[in-house]
Amino acid sequence: MPDRIIIEFDDEKNKTEKDETRLVINLDEEKKIEVDNFEEDYEESILKSKINSFYKSGPGLDNYFESELKFPEGIDKGFRKKFSLSIKDEFFNTILESNRFIILSSKGGNIYLIDRFKGVITEKIFFENETFEKTGLVFNNQIFINSIRKIYRLEYHIEKKIEQEEIYFTGNEKLLWSNLNRFKDYLLFTEYSSSDKRANLKIIDMSNSYNVTEFNFDVNRFISDRICIANDCAFILFDSKLLIYDLERQIGEIHTPEIKTDENSFIFYLNYRIYITSHLNELYYADLPSLNSSFKNTGIKNNYINSIGAFADNIFMGTLDGWKFYKSSGLPVYNFEDEYENKIEAISSNVLLVSQKNKIVFCNLNRFQEAEGYVIASKEKPQSIEIVSAVFSKNEIFILTKNGILEGFTNDQLNIHV
Repeated sequence: MPDRIIIEFDDEKNKTEKDETRLVINLDEEKKIEVDNFEEDYEESILKSKINSFYKSGPGLDNYFESELKFPEGIDKGFRKKFSLSIKDEFFNTILESNRFIILSSKGGNIYLIDRFKGVITEKIFFENETFEKTGLVFNNQIFINSIRKIYRLEYHIEKKIEQEEIYFTGNEKLLWSNLNRFKDYLLFTEYSSSDKRANLKIIDMSNSYNVTEFNFDVNRFISDRICIANDCAFILFDSKLLIYDLERQIGEIHTPEIKTDENSFIFYLNYRIYITSHLNELYYADLPSLNSSFKNTGIKNNYINSIGAFADNIFMGTLDGWKFYKSSGLPVYNFEDEYENKIEAISSNVLLVSQKNKIVFCNLNRFQEAEGYVIASKEKPQSIEIVSAVFSKNEIFILTKNGILEGFTNDQLNIHV
């Protein structure tokens, strides 16, 4: 007999926007207190932790999240929406988190610090004449956000004060081009000037008064906005070339693999290998640590790849008509066919997050035939909603849409069937 029963009410005319009304029945007051204490202990453990949060999960851009969350198998269990928050702003980048906040930075120059437990805005910080399009990072709960020309550091203090500091400015000639990444005490990003076709890999030493070093190189066609860090090196794709910068020795080399890449090519690190996709959507790899290792074809190819992620020996790809799962050897394992484009948002060892425009699908990686889908809806322009980010955090999932709907999910819903 369960100690707490949640009965949810829904009707046919409200499929896209669920009624959040619930009847909660506590069958045992003592056990309810135990559950409440458990939730308090869970929150307290997160508040005491030092959290790092990166674009695509980590420095290697594999999109894999260490998460305790499991798929709630069986008809009696499911995912539960913890909160839904509508922010009237526009977002192009991905969700970051600290021990206290979900951090969002918008096109309109706003940074939102949202209480990760309650789903309410704690702080809104406006930066005049700024726009935030790329993703920053969080390191030991310190927040680094990059606009198109500046980098800001934000830190929350126990007195409920937000310390903010501008730590870098590109000047007026170049744009801050990439998402941020980090190696030890180094903060990494790229700058690019389309007028003179020059790019720079910039490295800020956070332990040495924000001292900046750089590596300059010419760019003719494109430079990726992704910096992949592996084997103490930074890897950046540009012009069908690969910049490899040794962060320990501070030496850069430019390699020319026999692979044509473009601005849509992916790069990530997995199991002592660097993987890149070609302009024909073929997946190649090179073994590390040898910097002179030639790239080999995995045999994996799709007509179009819109997203990618990996963990252990597993590689996942989003396509125009579903998603696919391979072993790193190139062996196909599973192919989910769909009439809609599927985008891999995030991966854990148990659950795969897939978006279909405004719908998020939780896929069970232990039983591929099991999945749960939820439509993210709004009364205002419901057809224009598009998911731009979804991440795992401990035993929670946070989802963000382009028009500013932030929702939190967990897997502890108990379904009552009459």
